[in-house]
Amino acid sequence: MTSSPVDIDLTIGTPSSRRVGARSDPDGAGEPEPHLEGPALVAMYRMMLTARILDEKIWHLTRSQKVPFAIPGKGQEAAQVGSAWAIAKGHDIVLPYYRDVGVVLTLGMTPYEVLLNAYARPGDPNSGGRQMPYHWGCRRLGIITGSSPIGTQIPHAAGLAMASRIKGDDRVTVCYFGEAASSKGDFHEALSFAGIHRLPVVFVCENNLYAISVPMGLQSPVEDVARRAAAYGFPGLVVDGNDAPAVFAATQEAMSRARHGEGPTLIEAKTYRLMPHTSDDNDRAYRTAEEVEQWRTRDPLLRLRRQLHDAGLLGQEDDARLTAEVRAEVDEAADRAADTPEATAESAFTHVYARPLRAIRGAPVTVGAEPPSPGSVSQPTEGIERNGLEAVRETLDQLMAADDRVVTLGEDVGLLGGVFRATAGLQARYGCNRVIDTPLAESSIVGIAIGMALDGLRPVAEIQFADFLHSAFDQIVSEAAKIHYRTAGDFSVPMVVRTPWGGGTRRALYHSQAVEAFYGHVAGLKVVVPSTPADMAGLLRSAVEDPDPVLVLEHKRVYRAVRGLVPEGDWRVPIGVADVARAGDDLTVVTYGIHRQLCLAAAELLAGEGYSLEVVDLRTISPLDRDTILESVVHTGRLLVVHEDNVTFGVGAEIAAIVAEEAFHDLDAPIRRLAMADVPAMPYALPMEQAMMIGEHEVAAAARTMLRS
Repeated sequence: MTSSPVDIDLTIGTPSSRRVGARSDPDGAGEPEPHLEGPALVAMYRMMLTARILDEKIWHLTRSQKVPFAIPGKGQEAAQVGSAWAIAKGHDIVLPYYRDVGVVLTLGMTPYEVLLNAYARPGDPNSGGRQMPYHWGCRRLGIITGSSPIGTQIPHAAGLAMASRIKGDDRVTVCYFGEAASSKGDFHEALSFAGIHRLPVVFVCENNLYAISVPMGLQSPVEDVARRAAAYGFPGLVVDGNDAPAVFAATQEAMSRARHGEGPTLIEAKTYRLMPHTSDDNDRAYRTAEEVEQWRTRDPLLRLRRQLHDAGLLGQEDDARLTAEVRAEVDEAADRAADTPEATAESAFTHVYARPLRAIRGAPVTVGAEPPSPGSVSQPTEGIERNGLEAVRETLDQLMAADDRVVTLGEDVGLLGGVFRATAGLQARYGCNRVIDTPLAESSIVGIAIGMALDGLRPVAEIQFADFLHSAFDQIVSEAAKIHYRTAGDFSVPMVVRTPWGGGTRRALYHSQAVEAFYGHVAGLKVVVPSTPADMAGLLRSAVEDPDPVLVLEHKRVYRAVRGLVPEGDWRVPIGVADVARAGDDLTVVTYGIHRQLCLAAAELLAGEGYSLEVVDLRTISPLDRDTILESVVHTGRLLVVHEDNVTFGVGAEIAAIVAEEAFHDLDAPIRRLAMADVPAMPYALPMEQAMMIGEHEVAAAARTMLRS
């Protein structure tokens, strides 16, 4: 069990976490903070009262089964309203967490909107039922959408604050979370980056002492979350989270520091939730009624009410009138929300992408899609000869020169120019604010890029090797790919993640993996795999200009071993369009990455034997160009799929399924997949690596067998 209220000392400071707003009297009564005038205190009380009555209303609606789920904030109103009171509404940027009814109300969300959120009805700030209630988001109010995985929003806050630094504005980003989030790697990675760059961000931890049932003592070896700030080079403040004026004072101080270029602050508001974790929780299983009752004596709403009464700012009649007004307002909002029509079934299939390029597969309704923009399907016949690495570097240079919103970030991308030198010279040209060397922390690299994108920048994040993408899996899959969908288009994430992938360069188990199948499966994410220098340039340009998150997989062997013409100027290759790299009549070979070159070599070899192979380079894994694949297979009657990834559950399995479903009667032979065996990755020893690799002779042998059958 956690300690009782009387055991928590809010008067003793430590070198790493200063305590503010402490009271000498046991029940917390006393004079309000002097810099808050009477009318402001009454208004703050009214906001806390609204949060309390609204919270109770939603709870009662769950008990009557009119609302399916509730996350009560009762007991945390002082921490929420007191801190949000110091934020410049409509100017600063706020990332609440799921319990923050008081925060969003203070920022301008109405009780009606909050109740729409609870009912998950269309038009609400929570995207009309696409995710659980209480996962706020409202662009017009500067409230950034949040999600269920805790702590994932903290790197976004660092990215948003970095965007303010780059743009030179005076906005402050405020990020809320519970004490349990301080156990997550995203918390530490984000605070590290914020401290390094002295970003204009305020982190507010609402420490209610429990992560569902797990008490603070099993969440952290230190009593104060705020003490962690010292490790990242900025102040941590501990404040009595049940004292609204004290929370306001601490937040106001932190906001001033951030706005004047003095860097971040971590505020820990010590509070308590008086209700279960959610409407599905039984808190009696892990805490006693006596403990809860002790905390009720420090109820923040009653506490501020006493202060106002004692100061002569709010009489009993005024309080009764105010309570009646708020209750009527909440009841009216609840009736309106209940009468709002529910979302239609069709809306479940919209807003998967900001720019959908194909119809949503599996959807019972057809949702409008914007076909891939016109562009070259084949390789150019004019331009400057470059290898793949030069194409990437030159394209990034051109994009950054043309658009100040384009920012590059990642490990070693600045002074070193990247381990493959893809960004060499860019930091010298564009400065440290636009070519950013980050800590070795992949989740924060992607999370920070998401924050930048949410603020309108066009970040290009580099992950040093595709094998390390998995450290950022949650940010890519749970956040970047789902933000547009879960907010019904209110937010989009125009970001690019570049990463080298693939084997054949003797880089072994953790530097050679093929990862495209993992990410091609993720709705909301676009995945491209350029195979030539021209495609490296053209697809990268299209990716940076796209309003959706795009993963660009750059095969390491294409970097230096493949040369080709790259047109000058704004050369683009449209996302979602495959390339018929070689026309043929007898067999379709579908491939991507370095295997484009190997399949073309195999086709040339077999041409000498009288066989005509058609080679289709996918170029985009998701959304897949099914039309080009099917047209080719219908023409040739045979299909061989070649890829470097494991054969089981690979991209080849999806292509085989599409052809089997839609062109089965056009086939003259069974479909065949030629892919790597189901081993973790290519090993280091040369004979072992060669045994795994699929070269032109293996492709030719497989094709020959099919053609002779």
